[in-house]
Amino acid sequence: MSGIEILNALSAWTIAVLVLGGCVCFSVGLQLLARWRFGVELLAANHEVAGFKYAVVGVAYAVLLAFVVIVVWSEFERTGRAVHAEAERLFNLHRVSFNFPDETGQRMRRALISYAVEVRDKDWPQMEIGLRGSPAVAESQARLSRAIGQSNPESLGLLPSVMHAINLMQQISDYRLERLSDVGGQVKPVIWGVLLFGVIITLAYPAFFATRYVTAQILMTAGLAAIIGSTLFLTIILNYPFSGPERLTSKPISDAIQRMLTDNGDELEMR
Repeated sequence: MSGIEILNALSAWTIAVLVLGGCVCFSVGLQLLARWRFGVELLAANHEVAGFKYAVVGVAYAVLLAFVVIVVWSEFERTGRAVHAEAERLFNLHRVSFNFPDETGQRMRRALISYAVEVRDKDWPQMEIGLRGSPAVAESQARLSRAIGQSNPESLGLLPSVMHAINLMQQISDYRLERLSDVGGQVKPVIWGVLLFGVIITLAYPAFFATRYVTAQILMTAGLAAIIGSTLFLTIILNYPFSGPERLTSKPISDAIQRMLTDNGDELEMR
């Protein structure tokens, strides 16, 4: 089972409990083990030297983790805007098709609705499991492009509509490519390696310290681990915009399809 399949199978709360719980248990458990193995007095002797080093380690890792979270979050938001823009361009192209002669316009609308349905029913399931779209959608996109490209303007007055339709089709293609490029996530394997290595070092560092009051030390360590775990949780959740419990859905595309079908129904009623 791949990581994306596991991500799809779990709820956000389950992932949060696993990540935060794992961080807290690792850090507190290692701290208690060191306390039991070496004793409070020996560990307390590390405070003056290890404290300064831990401050440097903590700040360095906090900056790295914050940078990754900001990048992943901004990319997630950008991908969401691209999906809505793609859906809006689909509907705009549908409205422009009414400027064409009946036969040409109907051919464009059939190809457009077919393409939008393919995006919703075939592209999205593929993206949810980490694949970059469906070949069937690429074929449907090519048919739509041909339907627009073969629309010969019968008068100069129709030329702006043809140019606008071609421009909208280009934007639709660009937004689809942008959507598919984000399927694999923004955090590369080498960055994941650095993040996990930093997590281990940062969460293990409290094991070098000890106070007389074990309860207070456990609470402080658990709070630190929970903060680190929460930012790591955000990175995991937002890194794959089309997978996991908080994934982007095909609702904007479905809404555009419904609006197109409604417009087609109004056209039939007018006739």
